[in-house]
Amino acid sequence: MIPYAALLAVVFPAVSGLVILSLRKYVKEWVGWLATALASLSFFLLLSMAPGVIESYNAGTGPLVFEYAWIKSINVNFGFLVDVVSLPMGLIVSIVSTLSCFYSIKYMEGESNQPAYYACLLVFMAGMMGVMLSVNLIQFYLFWELMLLPSYFLITFWGTSERRLSIGFKYFIYTHIGALSMLLGILAIYSYTETFNFVQLPEMVGAIPSDMVGVIFVLLLVGFFIKMAVFPFHTWLPDAHSEAPTPISAMLSGVMVKCGAYGLARLLLYSFSQTFLYISDVLAILGVITMVYGGLMALAQTDIKRLLAYSSISQLGYVLFGLGTASTLGITGGLLHIVNHAISKSLLFMCVGLIMHQTGTRDIKQLGGLMAKMPITSVTFMIGAFSLIGIPPLNGFWSEWMIFGGGLASGKILITLLGVVSTILTAGYYLWFIWRVFFGSVPATLHEVQDPPRQQLVAVVILATLSLVWGVFPGLMLTFIKPAADFLSGFTGG
Repeated sequence: MIPYAALLAVVFPAVSGLVILSLRKYVKEWVGWLATALASLSFFLLLSMAPGVIESYNAGTGPLVFEYAWIKSINVNFGFLVDVVSLPMGLIVSIVSTLSCFYSIKYMEGESNQPAYYACLLVFMAGMMGVMLSVNLIQFYLFWELMLLPSYFLITFWGTSERRLSIGFKYFIYTHIGALSMLLGILAIYSYTETFNFVQLPEMVGAIPSDMVGVIFVLLLVGFFIKMAVFPFHTWLPDAHSEAPTPISAMLSGVMVKCGAYGLARLLLYSFSQTFLYISDVLAILGVITMVYGGLMALAQTDIKRLLAYSSISQLGYVLFGLGTASTLGITGGLLHIVNHAISKSLLFMCVGLIMHQTGTRDIKQLGGLMAKMPITSVTFMIGAFSLIGIPPLNGFWSEWMIFGGGLASGKILITLLGVVSTILTAGYYLWFIWRVFFGSVPATLHEVQDPPRQQLVAVVILATLSLVWGVFPGLMLTFIKPAADFLSGFTGG
């Protein structure tokens, strides 16, 4: 069963989405529960591979690779690469996707065409899982594009305002331009190396002429930067994340943007390590700029979803900075922050979704005193916010100190100090939000507000618990992340 677990974990959600769509007349009454069960299966399939991945790493036998004959004329197989880098990323995609399905059951209740909604959600999940586990660049690109289509439909058909069509179009164009840039880089790689395989690529990049290495690197970097919303490629994100239904915002911000970070680590840091090391200062500086810009813009927001959207831009700056240090500690922090931010930001989006659902507004100026009215929602939000601020013993603390410790270890002293100072912005906009929304007097229009039914609170309580448990016991995730960082930093001498 194990060799087929990766195949089923990726393919099963996509097939399930199509089956739900074809049987929509028969499953519409309980489609949310069915989608949740199907999404959770991918998590358990991947989790079953964890012991084998750790064993193969410790034994030095390399990643688990499962390939099936596909395009023999150019020696391309359809397959999956499961190792200490891809497995934790796939697991976090499956966790957030499963909880988003469950959260949607009540949140999307009453919305039109729910079978199509859940079908798109599952195919969206499959696209992200495929990106994280692909064994070759062609497959990586196909799954990358597969992410785009269902997420576009989720924004345009179930968006929250009359601007959803224009915002969805903007999102589609931006991310598709990034994908095309990446495709040009992939084709250029194959033209010189005659391979698309991730495992073979580090040994083959020497065949690429030195004057083309930089061109290919930039083409790929643009594609990943657009997906990560790195400044100045960020302008699609605030609109798309604030327009999407809240469960989809959690997936977009929690895991989809991390596909760009994964591509950066898996392809550029792994295969083009010397070029990556050469421009590491530039990457670190861009990381700090993104942190500062996102933080300043978040401070200026009065719409709760746009505040979180700009916060995501800022937090992706942390990830870029950590990877840009090219040091073992910094890369460990960057990879760990991918996981920590996925948990904490998904938690925050789901909490504000509950606030919007219960109060009927997303305007911070119209909110106040919700701690007395919605205590569970308020406490779980604060856990997510304090995690991203970097307050121990929550999970975000560990990744942030590793990121900045890695900056110091790599000799990037001034850039690191600027990054540390910029964390004040994160504390500023979250503490302002918490004070303004959860404390103070309760507006007259909110006297009857209360926490939603227990079913709607399950997802946020689970995410808040994970944030706390992984903060108290960071070794649970570092079991995977530390070997991944050691593996990747070995290519840069970090």
